[in-house]
Amino acid sequence: MDIRWILQVGSTFVCNNLADRLCRGLATAGVTASVRLTDPAGLTQHMLAPAADSEEVAGTIILVRVEDWLRDTPDQTDDKSARKELKTHLDEFVNQVSVLAMRGRPVWLVVCPSVGWVAETCRLTALCRTYTNLLAARLRNSGQITLLAWPESLSKEEFCDRELDGANHVPFTAEAFDELAESLVHQLTRILSANDSNTVASVGTLGSPELANFLSGLHVQVSLAPAKPAETADVGRILRTAASFSMTGEKPTLSNSEADAIVASQDCWLIRVSDRLSDYGASGVTVARAEDDVLVIEALSLSCTVLGKQVEYALLGALKEIATTRNFPTIAFEYRDSGRNQPALAFLKSVASENSSRRYVVRVGEVDERVKKVTVAPGAWTVSAEM
Repeated sequence: MDIRWILQVGSTFVCNNLADRLCRGLATAGVTASVRLTDPAGLTQHMLAPAADSEEVAGTIILVRVEDWLRDTPDQTDDKSARKELKTHLDEFVNQVSVLAMRGRPVWLVVCPSVGWVAETCRLTALCRTYTNLLAARLRNSGQITLLAWPESLSKEEFCDRELDGANHVPFTAEAFDELAESLVHQLTRILSANDSNTVASVGTLGSPELANFLSGLHVQVSLAPAKPAETADVGRILRTAASFSMTGEKPTLSNSEADAIVASQDCWLIRVSDRLSDYGASGVTVARAEDDVLVIEALSLSCTVLGKQVEYALLGALKEIATTRNFPTIAFEYRDSGRNQPALAFLKSVASENSSRRYVVRVGEVDERVKKVTVAPGAWTVSAEM
C-alpha cells in the first residue's frame, strides 16, 4: 500500500509516545502517516468542536478508559456515587463521539481495560469492568464507529504501571505502548486493505434519544448574510480549505481576485455558526444563481469545525426561505466529485433527488418533511437569513 494519511489520536489518559510508535509502525506497513495527538484535557473539545485544520484529518482513533472519568472526583470513591458518575460520563461520551463520527470521517474506538491506579485504589475494578463492557455494547453496532480490539497480551499485570498512572496519568509501561501501537497498525492496515482508503464514511446518525437530547441542548445558531467585501478573506479561506463538506471540494489554488469576484456576486452568502460551547464565526459559504424557476446552489462549503451539529440541515431551511421569498419552487444543488467530498454527497442524497449526474433537486414544499425524516433532532437549531 502507498497511502498518505493524517491521523488524529485522542485518549482519556496520557500516551505521548504513542504517536511516534504509530508513525514508525505504519511506515513499515507502507502507510505514510502524520499522527496528531490530542491530550485528555482536549479530547472533548476535539470531538465536539475540532480545530480548523482538522479538515485534513483522514480519521481519528479514540482510546477510552472509563476509570479516567473518576480521576477528578477522588471524594466519590464509594460504589453508589462512582456508579452514578460513570453512567453520566458514559452517556456524555457516547454523544460526543457520535457527533465526531457524524462529520463523515472514520472513527476507530479502543475501549481499554480499567485496572489502573483509580480502580485499584478505590476498589472499583469490578464496577469499571461493568461500565467498560456497557460502553463497548453501546457503540458496537454503530455504523459510524469501528471498535478496535484491545490486545489480549496486554492483560498481563506486568504491563500496568499504577505508580506512574497515579503520578502522571500514564497507565502502561513503554513495552505496553509498543505492543498497543503494533496492534493498532495491524488492525488499521487490515481495514485499509479491505477498503478504498480514499472512501469516506457517509454521513449518518445514531438516531438515539440521548443523542437527540444532546444536540437539542447545543442550541445551535446558524445565520446567513450576503458576504461583504471586507469578508473576502473568510470566503476565500473556506472555499480553499473545506474538503469533506463541499459540493466542489477544496480549491487550494483559488486566487484573491477570484474570491473578490465571488463576493461581488449578489448571491454569495457567508454562514456563521455558534452554539453553547463556542462561537465558530465564519464557517461556511454558499453561492447561488437564478435559472428559470430554480434557485441553483453552485457552491456550498462548511468547515469541519461545525459538522456533526446538523448545521447543513439548518442551512437547507434557510435556503428554503430564500427560495420562497424569491418565488422559486425548486432548489437544485450542483455537485462535483472531488474524491474527498463524499459527506456532502451523502447529505444531498438524504434530502434531494438526483435528476442528472451533477444535480440534486428538492421542491421547496418538501424541504421540511425531508429534513424531519433524516435528522436526529429536527428543528434543534435557530436559523436566520438576510436576503
